[in-house]
This record gives sequence, C-alpha cells and structure tokens, in this order.
Amino acid sequence: MKNFNTQYLTVLMMAVMVYAASLHSTDGTLKEIQEEAGKLNKSLNETDLLLWVTKIERNQTDSVDKFLCLAQKALARINDAELLNKTDKLIRQLLQYNLKHTTSCVLNTNVRSTLKALLDQIEIC
Repeated sequence: MKNFNTQYLTVLMMAVMVYAASLHSTDGTLKEIQEEAGKLNKSLNETDLLLWVTKIERNQTDSVDKFLCLAQKALARINDAELLNKTDKLIRQLLQYNLKHTTSCVLNTNVRSTLKALLDQIEIC
C-alpha cells in the first residue's frame, strides 16, 4: 500500500508540474509595459510628468531590450517616494522583461529629460 501511495503522489506531482509549466506568465511583456506607460502618462499630474529623470539617448540604445534596461534604471532612480510608488508597477514589469531578455546596460546619468518624455518613448518603443 505504501508503494502505491508513493507512486500516486509522484504521478500527481508530475501532473501538477506539467500543468504549471504550461501556464504562460504575462508579466513583463512589451505590450503590458507600453500600456502601463500610457496609463501613467494619462494619470500623472503635470508636476509629476515634468520631473527630471535620466535621459536615454537614442545612440545609447541599439535594441529595444537595451532601451528597456536603461528605462528601468532611469525610473528606479526617481527620488520622490510618492511618484516612485506610482511608477512601481511599470518598474516591476520592466524588471520582469529584463530578466527574460538578458541584456546589460550602463546608464549615463549626466543628461536629464522629463518623465513624460521617457514614458512617451517607452509607449512607442
């Protein structure tokens, strides 16, 4: 009887693992990232959108993956706690995307731009 229980549990565990592996996670997809950037662009007030963030130059990015890596780092550098809380979902989505698309990037923090400009770029990338 003990052997049967062990075999049954093993088969059950394998079935659960196969089912879980077949579920597709939508966290961090490009479409979700673009939609969240659009929502933030519409919901943030004028003062928030004019906040200075690190500008991402087009010559810094040779791919969408690298651009989104830089965007995540730029958004994570926001010093305003309330605004950081509002952009947290987008930052988490970018992190998930960047974990799936291994890319390394170095952010040039010398050049500044507005948050609105960065969100616009994310929305159309």
